[in-house]
Amino acid sequence: MKKLFLSVFCALSVFALSAKYTPSVALVVDSGTRTAAGEGLSLYAGAIMEDGKEVIVIEDVWHCPDSIRAHLETLYRTRNLEGAVFIGDIPIPMIRDAQHLTTAFKMDQSRDWKESSVPSDRFYDDFDLKFDFLREDEDSPLYFYYSLRADSPQYILSDIYSARIKAPAVPGRTKHEAVDECLRKLAAAKSGARVIDKVLHFAGHGYNSESHRARTDENWVLRHHFPQLDNDRDAHLCFINYDEDPFVKPRLKAALADSDIDIAVLHHHGAEDTQYLGETPAPVTVKDYIESVRRIFRGKVSGSRDPGAARDRFVSSYGVPGEWADGVSDPEVMAADSVFAAGMDMHIQDLADFTPQARFVMLDACFNGAFLQDDYIAGHYVFGDGGTVAVKANSVNTLQDIWSTELIGLLGCGVSIGNWAKELFTLESHIIGDPTYRFAPSVDGVPAGLDMAVTERRSDTSYWRRLFKKTDIPDLKALSLVMLAREGALPQESLMRLLADDPDPVVRTEAYALLKKYLAPDLAEATRVALSDSYELLSRLAAAVAVKSGDRDLLPVLVKLYFDPSTPTRVYFQVRDAFDQYPASEVLAALDMVRADSPLWPEEAAYEAFRKSLERSEQMMYSELGELGDTDIPFRKRRPIVTPQRNKCQTQPLDAMLSYLRDGTDNEMRLLIAETLGWYVYSSGKERIISFLGTQLGRESDPQVKNEIVKTLNRLSPVKY
Repeated sequence: MKKLFLSVFCALSVFALSAKYTPSVALVVDSGTRTAAGEGLSLYAGAIMEDGKEVIVIEDVWHCPDSIRAHLETLYRTRNLEGAVFIGDIPIPMIRDAQHLTTAFKMDQSRDWKESSVPSDRFYDDFDLKFDFLREDEDSPLYFYYSLRADSPQYILSDIYSARIKAPAVPGRTKHEAVDECLRKLAAAKSGARVIDKVLHFAGHGYNSESHRARTDENWVLRHHFPQLDNDRDAHLCFINYDEDPFVKPRLKAALADSDIDIAVLHHHGAEDTQYLGETPAPVTVKDYIESVRRIFRGKVSGSRDPGAARDRFVSSYGVPGEWADGVSDPEVMAADSVFAAGMDMHIQDLADFTPQARFVMLDACFNGAFLQDDYIAGHYVFGDGGTVAVKANSVNTLQDIWSTELIGLLGCGVSIGNWAKELFTLESHIIGDPTYRFAPSVDGVPAGLDMAVTERRSDTSYWRRLFKKTDIPDLKALSLVMLAREGALPQESLMRLLADDPDPVVRTEAYALLKKYLAPDLAEATRVALSDSYELLSRLAAAVAVKSGDRDLLPVLVKLYFDPSTPTRVYFQVRDAFDQYPASEVLAALDMVRADSPLWPEEAAYEAFRKSLERSEQMMYSELGELGDTDIPFRKRRPIVTPQRNKCQTQPLDAMLSYLRDGTDNEMRLLIAETLGWYVYSSGKERIISFLGTQLGRESDPQVKNEIVKTLNRLSPVKY
């Protein structure tokens, strides 16, 4: 090991710079890959050093995440470590008891640990997080299970960036050969400075409720992220919607194969092996409609345990001819159905048919970045023969209502992919490929050395204040806000003024994102302002907070949005859910008061149905709460009374939940309640919960419940600078 470090350090002297500050990058590689892909590793390391960064190669001789993490933290403290790249078969931390650090993942942890844990490199790049080691997986030697401790910070602020270069199943190549070729490709891609002048934006079926407003607004704001797309006549923002063709896959493949594409932002649903792009093509003729229904019936019948009984049931239920299910056992018919279904989406095998060329690809989808699997979609983009060098993707499922392109304009300011992504990491988000890659500055007015300043001058509040005042580049203003907020040098009042008055949607949205992240005391007022913003995403982010708030001052704004026929689809979806925070009688009175002035929308039938649904939901909630303490009902049947509050965070059930936590006898339920209360971060009932738990902590006797109370109190506390 010592010999390896000496050889690397000697090589570094050749590339030594006179600059006082030199950031370093750690290449963590397993022994087999180090031996088999040594030449590719050397080329990649040399290319990084040519960019003015020190490279430290670490051979994983421990096969233990704790040892790797400790080594990286030492380098961070002593060698200006800005990031780490995990090459080959590096241990995968499987994180438990930290679902609140994801955007969407919520699974019963009594299920298989492989499924109910989150593969996450936040274990390696956020040194403040604290974990307890649980065990190594018996069947998968790369999996190491850890629990997030109660006394750990309950938020992510990564100290360094990290990325994975882990081979998917590449036909005709061993994993070591694939890694070697990939590293050579990544090294070669660093030669020459490439500006961003062509960006692809794709919107898939079912994403963001297929809101036209969400998609047109994102196109608009991408031009704010990348001003050159507006100012340079040779620059292009390309947009593809899933419904432009019956099958959009050929169009998207052709667009991704364009060598001029620099960045591709792909919004769609996903799995480990699939990008879900489109839907069943809309029928045009009567024959099309019949064939579409027949195809549905064939799929239902063939997928049932008793095809004959399923066929009879469909014929009886829908009154269709029995022959509409014909072909279920015909190999040619079933093969044609499979081809038809496969044509709607992008599968791993499709990536062998073309070479994606976009240098950076964002797969804003569930599971596309599941690097724990032997084969996964994101890996094929990077390991293919095309020009893609990095992908941002998710190891588990992800939420749609997030700002996935936050600060993305920094890539056009010469900031590396890793230094950009470091500010945005969630538990599930990862960079696959080269995080050190950076485009040349693509707009005028970018300060020299910005990529280095992100690490070297992170704590220099004077630098970031000057930059905010001097620049007119939206993402540089937003970055300045992020840096100042991390240092506790940005008053809430300043953010509130920017949210209310700044003319740029990127700056306004960043101001709200920081008020939300740092749990500003006036978050409810900020949410009220943001709900009425003209930028669809900002209004939608605020609506998502309103769903969990219950603040009385938000109700008039929610009512106004409900009756406004121009309220965007996804915002409207959230607004309807937000009404569940209030007593049904209060909501109905507020709605009826405005209804007289808005009789045309929603239409009367829809309005009456919604009024009844509010009353029904409330009645059902209180009925279920009445069964909370009934131990004659098995826990597994009472569990769904509490778990929905992870998403809803309603204030009405708090009396019952807090009472049971104090006086209940079923510690399994008490533990679940203590954990669920930790999701009430944005709730108007938060202070009440904190006060109650502070008292309960002193009298709690069950060690597991007590530990969860400590964790919940930390979850409800503001982020510490």
